[in-house]
Amino acid sequence: MVVLMRNFKPIIETYIQEDAGKSPKGDEYFLSRLALTGNAPSTLAFLDPEHEKERWEKRLLKSPQPFSAAGFAQAIFPDMDHFDRRNYAFEFVRWEFLGEVRCGVVDVKPRENSENRGFVGRIWIEDQYFNIVRFTGAYTSKSLSKRAFHFDSWRLNTLGIMWMPAYIYTQESTSQDPANHDLWFKAQTRIWGYDLQHAGDHREYAKPLTDTPAWVDPNRHEASQDLSPANTLGQEAYTPEDNVVERLQVAGLMAPDGEVDRILQTVANNLLVTNDLDLPAVRCRVLLTTPLESFVIGRTIILSRGLLDVLPDEATLAAVLAHELAHIVLHHSVGDGQLSGHTMPFSDLEIFTHFDFHFDPAQETDADRKGLELFSKSPYKAQLANAGLFLEALEARSAQLPNLLHGHFSNDFGSSHLIQMQALAQIPKHPQTDRLDQTAALPLGSRIVVDPWSDRIEMLKRQPVRPLSASEKMPFGVSPFFPYLKRLNEPEKAQAGNKP
Repeated sequence: MVVLMRNFKPIIETYIQEDAGKSPKGDEYFLSRLALTGNAPSTLAFLDPEHEKERWEKRLLKSPQPFSAAGFAQAIFPDMDHFDRRNYAFEFVRWEFLGEVRCGVVDVKPRENSENRGFVGRIWIEDQYFNIVRFTGAYTSKSLSKRAFHFDSWRLNTLGIMWMPAYIYTQESTSQDPANHDLWFKAQTRIWGYDLQHAGDHREYAKPLTDTPAWVDPNRHEASQDLSPANTLGQEAYTPEDNVVERLQVAGLMAPDGEVDRILQTVANNLLVTNDLDLPAVRCRVLLTTPLESFVIGRTIILSRGLLDVLPDEATLAAVLAHELAHIVLHHSVGDGQLSGHTMPFSDLEIFTHFDFHFDPAQETDADRKGLELFSKSPYKAQLANAGLFLEALEARSAQLPNLLHGHFSNDFGSSHLIQMQALAQIPKHPQTDRLDQTAALPLGSRIVVDPWSDRIEMLKRQPVRPLSASEKMPFGVSPFFPYLKRLNEPEKAQAGNKP
């Protein structure tokens, strides 16, 4: 697995919430590329000027951040260099199913004579090719100066018979005393983008040769007609906004076009039809990142995976889409001139510094006003109170979760989107955290599942489980991962085996 992983530089994302009982008191966020060229996992960060400025301010104020991207990346392996019988003792516990996969459960601890950094915990090994599919525990060593975090690391069968790192949940209490259960922080780490060399809509003839084919007059003599490529193919199939979408997808930051986009498109079409708007070529796409973000590129509406995760219902999704459609209706969308200026090559890690889709406050206010008008004429108009609950819950968490609401490409979600819409609507309903039948927002990871190999996404079809207590509701919260493990079928294995 270590040798195989050296061939890839997937994206690794960690989102951390510091816990304070019923609500978080702070958060942190890392987005990087994972590299295994050395003797330990390392990370190469995506550059975000605003985020870096905040980090330097913290350093100047002498408030060192105890978290690092590379620290959370360590848990993609139990032990990268010394995981063998000479350094560890293995004790079989039982057989157990994880999803559809039968696994041997084994307890692991370093031998007393081992001088290496040691993993202490439990591993699950699938029973066909004996790959590790899950391991949970912590690192320990006499020479380890920093405190080790407890983690639960999961792998998915994405390449032939191999199981690749996909999810890591990390949690730590405020004290090393086992009797103290007060939480210090919770974190979700996701790994995706293994197969970026095949990313992009330009693959497999995904786009037509032309969007505007030239018209040929049937009454003219064939010899007199100009059938050169410039005339038979019409304009270039890729518009400037297509190029931006393609660039984000090739970088591993945007999901390929798929079924989730169709779901979003249906809601957008409901808004367009009921408002008698004739806006061709409006489409929806999904960023793969966690921070709540929505913006427009031309006539393409983009929402982040994290935002889709926490939206409680279709009506609240419609409110977000109405705001973005309003930007398009009001001609606020980024023009071709700005988009076409990004033709020079640049590193994926610099992508946040090259693409800027921010609007000024006046444009955001106008979009809120127009968005409310679009929403009020839509099939969702009777459910505006649901969107109001979401916005109030968002406002209640905005001070504690600045990184979750920080827009990398666009305005920060909490300070710009839907604020005026909420005020104009004069929504009387307020969140009641103790009511089990009222859900203002969902925890992160509630709706969207990402295939870490292909970056394709799907929406969970299961109905959300009704909480038994108010503490289980966790709006915008971080929760453990429990993926349903299954093996690739034979055609999928054969297809994966043919890929470079």
